Amino acid sequence: MILERRGAAREIRLTYSTVTRLRRLSQAVCLGLFVLHVCNTEYRGSVHSGGAEIRLAFPVRLLLDFDPLIAITNALATRALYQGLLWSLTILIPTLLLGRFFCGWMCPLGTLHHFFSNLKSDKKRGPQRIALNRYKNWQALKYYLLIALLVAAFFGGSLAGLMDPLSLLVRSLALSILPALNYALQALLKVSVFSFKQPHFRQGFLVGIVFIAILTLNVRITRFWCRALCPLGALLGFVSRWSILGLEKQPAQCGDCNRCLLHCQGGDDPIPGALWRKAECHLCMNCVADCPESGIRFRFFPRTPTTIEGADLKRRKALTSLAAGVAVLPLLRSNTGLAAEPHDRLIRPPAALDEAGFLARCIRCGECMKVCPNNALHPAFTEAGWEGIWTPVMVPRIGYCEPSCTLCGQVCPTGAIWEFTAKEKAWAAEQAGQAATPIRLGTAFYDRGRCLPWSMATECIVCEEWCPTSPKAIYLRPAEVVDAEGQIKQVQQPYIEPERCVGCGACEFACPVKDRPAAYVTCIGESRSTTNQILLRPAGKQAVSLFPETGVVAGWSKTGETRTFEAQNLWQYIDGDADRYVQAGVEKTQTQDYRYQGKTDAVADIYVMRGPDGARKILESESAVGSQPLQLGDSGRSYGASLTFCRGRYFVRLVAYQETPQVAEALVELGSGIDARLCSATPVASAP
Repeated sequence: MILERRGAAREIRLTYSTVTRLRRLSQAVCLGLFVLHVCNTEYRGSVHSGGAEIRLAFPVRLLLDFDPLIAITNALATRALYQGLLWSLTILIPTLLLGRFFCGWMCPLGTLHHFFSNLKSDKKRGPQRIALNRYKNWQALKYYLLIALLVAAFFGGSLAGLMDPLSLLVRSLALSILPALNYALQALLKVSVFSFKQPHFRQGFLVGIVFIAILTLNVRITRFWCRALCPLGALLGFVSRWSILGLEKQPAQCGDCNRCLLHCQGGDDPIPGALWRKAECHLCMNCVADCPESGIRFRFFPRTPTTIEGADLKRRKALTSLAAGVAVLPLLRSNTGLAAEPHDRLIRPPAALDEAGFLARCIRCGECMKVCPNNALHPAFTEAGWEGIWTPVMVPRIGYCEPSCTLCGQVCPTGAIWEFTAKEKAWAAEQAGQAATPIRLGTAFYDRGRCLPWSMATECIVCEEWCPTSPKAIYLRPAEVVDAEGQIKQVQQPYIEPERCVGCGACEFACPVKDRPAAYVTCIGESRSTTNQILLRPAGKQAVSLFPETGVVAGWSKTGETRTFEAQNLWQYIDGDADRYVQAGVEKTQTQDYRYQGKTDAVADIYVMRGPDGARKILESESAVGSQPLQLGDSGRSYGASLTFCRGRYFVRLVAYQETPQVAEALVELGSGIDARLCSATPVASAP
């Protein structure tokens, strides 16, 4: 009987040894794919492509799209789920069945922790490792941290990106480790990790030190980050309490050797005689593979009642975490930076959302910074306040924004930077004038006390030559100046035309006065903000309302002001459906509230598309179920309490909040009034 039991135990150990080898292979493959993903977040062609749009073929956002923590915090902060983040269900759903398999089998940062944890000597520190691998109360810290981060996300702060393991690893590799490795390889072997230039990043040293410190903690405690601090692990731990795979213990077969604790990665107490903590287990299978008596094994629907299903949380500490999550965002935003006094060098990437929306979505992954071909984007420190630490800002002294580049919008996994095209950017000469308004990052200015033609009687036209807009935002005027010998010289002095300047930073980057360039860019005039603007604007630049005034259509009166949304911030109005309009080519959206006979409210939306094809595309994408054809505009449909139609490049939707035949007829009359207005409307100019 003893021999039979030992033989069965040997077979079980061999089976689980095979499983652990498969787990190591899975970890190596996932880590390799992740590093490949980070290294390929780079454009390997010429950035000076004559205006042709720069595109990436490699799906660089894919791995971050699978992150459940990013998906949930993004949904809480924005009340919508951005594009590919639904892929996170491929991690959450198996976790409901199996437990925290992602932590032990797939997480690349977890794999690095696993590797560094195994560098410790079993012979010298075996007893100490066994003691440290028992469950400790401090392992609950990650759950309290997760609660605070989720609550902060609900109120509009995406702070989880600072500690999300995938975001942290991308940021650390992209901004610190890979640039350092590239520098070392170039110095020693004259080879390069990158395709064409050595990148440098502000805060790179700090980001690298934090990453190295996290890895170093594993020398003391196995996978300390995963056990105590990882918010994604805490989220998966919460979900795993309903998993059907569990650890079944047979105390009668236990020889008290404690070998199951020697290589335990989760600190989940697999030892017989103690309660197994399901939410802490990484499914590394080391405990079963090391057990000489087969006293423990994983089963579906285990029959032993020796399991603690969920996280071991204390009510008072959980309430403290909840209060911390409520308080942290108001405290971070109590400074003047977000609205009252924006930092002049807070220059965000093109197509970035307004600052509040940007901070609600940005996860500080660093992908946009690594992919920038001119090394123009860098992690912020205090430019955006402490809430915005390590979010991307443009530093023109280091690099400028390439006119035809759209890479930052391509790689952003959460929509903090909207995906845009070179045509929408409208900087290069080939795209100039094709969009209603170009994307503006800010405005350039001159320090005439440092400008060579202005202060030193020296000819210099570098900034004008580098200006990429068409027509150029920098123009030159001849002037007579007196040099040091008293001779009169003719020089060309530069000026800025603010209506043409897009804030690309090329003039500041190229200025020969390198220590503090005479040409410099600030964020004022940026497209993403309606308030951070130069106050003195030429007349006629205000947005023209496309809606009929009160009394023009019988019974209908306006209520409130007309609101205007650019393509970049349309999500603020129709979050969750904005992608459909952006892909169809929306340039601007106006919305107006109306009231019929003082008692029935309605809302009218006008979407200004790039052309008639976009308006028809939106109309055809609307469901025709329950509708009747409507002789309005080029084509239309009536749904009773709502109607839609298109007229040229305009798509119009009217919705009433009461459904009666009288309201339906009145809605058609309002639509006719809007249609008549559109027939004579001028193109919408840029909003103030």
